[in-house]
Amino acid sequence: MHKKIMIGIVLIGTLIYITDLSKLIIPEKTNAAAHVHRSITVPISNLKIDILNVKTSKLADMLPTNITQKDFICLAQAVYFEARSEPVAGQVAVASVVLNRTKHKRYPNSICGVVFQNDHRRNLCQFSFACDGKSDTAYNKTAWNDSKRIAAAMLTNRYSDVTRNSMFYHADYVSPRWAKTMQKTVQIGTHMFYDDGS
Repeated sequence: MHKKIMIGIVLIGTLIYITDLSKLIIPEKTNAAAHVHRSITVPISNLKIDILNVKTSKLADMLPTNITQKDFICLAQAVYFEARSEPVAGQVAVASVVLNRTKHKRYPNSICGVVFQNDHRRNLCQFSFACDGKSDTAYNKTAWNDSKRIAAAMLTNRYSDVTRNSMFYHADYVSPRWAKTMQKTVQIGTHMFYDDGS
């Protein structure tokens, strides 16, 4: 049985804290070979998101010196196009997948390399927005600014990975074949996240 916890935001001065993550469902490993899972909910407290109040013009100044402006924008694009309608936790989760891939030998070691891997293959790339043939212009400026804040938060270690080191995800309204070969780690919002054991 799936239990869902609602998002609670408390405004304290200029700091915002999330007391629980919305729709965080973590499957308990019961029989990995048969992919049988029971889901348990895990509340996560005091996730600090004070960066959401930072002016977007100041975000680039906050980035570590090893992060290029280009990689920052690529991560923001992934958040915007893949998760802008998701709760903050869902946006953090998508950014986490990108960053997790940069650390794995199977994937490019740059953020832009990961986000736009195989972008020349129509509808066969890693992140659908990169190869769907549609414009990569962020028309919703409010959501774009929020995506840049989430990206900056991830790149300055203000969030931890809520996906349990996942490197794959899909929306809950599709059932890709590859998901059957992997271990589901968590569902956040409408996205299900997976680990392939590597």
